Amino acid sequence: MKKVFVRINTVFYVLIICFLGVPVITCLQSGYPWTLTCYNCVLCRQACPLGIDPHGFIMAAMTNDPELYIGASNIRLRVGEAFDLDPQMELKIGGGEITAAKALEHGVARSKEVVTSKMRAKDAAKYCPLCGNCAKKCPIKLPVLKIIEDLKDDGKFNG
Repeated sequence: MKKVFVRINTVFYVLIICFLGVPVITCLQSGYPWTLTCYNCVLCRQACPLGIDPHGFIMAAMTNDPELYIGASNIRLRVGEAFDLDPQMELKIGGGEITAAKALEHGVARSKEVVTSKMRAKDAAKYCPLCGNCAKKCPIKLPVLKIIEDLKDDGKFNG
C-alpha cells in the first residue's frame, strides 16, 4: 500500500512542477523573466494618465502573448479607427461596453468619437506616451517601459 502512495505523490509532484513551469517557460520565451516577480499591487494602474493597465503589459509578456486584451479606459478614438485597428476592441458607448464591430453593426457612425475599455496589449502600446509614471510607482522597480517600447516597435516581444 505504501508504494501506491509514493507513486501517487510522485505523479502529483510531476504535474505540479509542469504546471508551475509553464509560466516560467513562456516568460523566458518573451525575453522578460522578471515579469514573474510582479505581484499586482495596482500602483502602476493608478499612475497611468491614459488609464492603460501597465500590469496588462506585464501579463502579456509573462504569457508571451501581445494579443492579450488589457484595460485601457481613457483613450479616445473614432469608431472607424478602433474597428480598423481591432474589430474586437471594447468601447464605451452609451453607458455600456461593446466591441467596435458590434458598434458598427448597430449603426454607430464611424466618425463618432468614443472611449476605449479594453484593447490588445500591442495596440495599447502604440498609444502609451512613455511618460514613465507606471515605472516610477512600482515598489519593486520593474522596467515596464521596456515591454511597452518592445511592443511599440513591431507589436512583438523581442526580449
